[in-house]
Amino acid sequence: MTSDKHDTRAGPGDAGYADRPVKRPQSPADRKRGRSATKLFTWLLGVGVVVVLVLTVAAMI
Repeated sequence: MTSDKHDTRAGPGDAGYADRPVKRPQSPADRKRGRSATKLFTWLLGVGVVVVLVLTVAAMI
């Protein structure tokens, strides 16, 4: 499918400096919240692995 109009699209490097994301400064509270989220994810992952192992063993019996 072709169009009669010429499509112009930005290529790599076409975005100006103003379009780039700016890294926000992090406060100690932000880092603490991030650590607690990582801990929660790790615990949930561990619980999921234990549940899978228990169900696998139960299926073998």
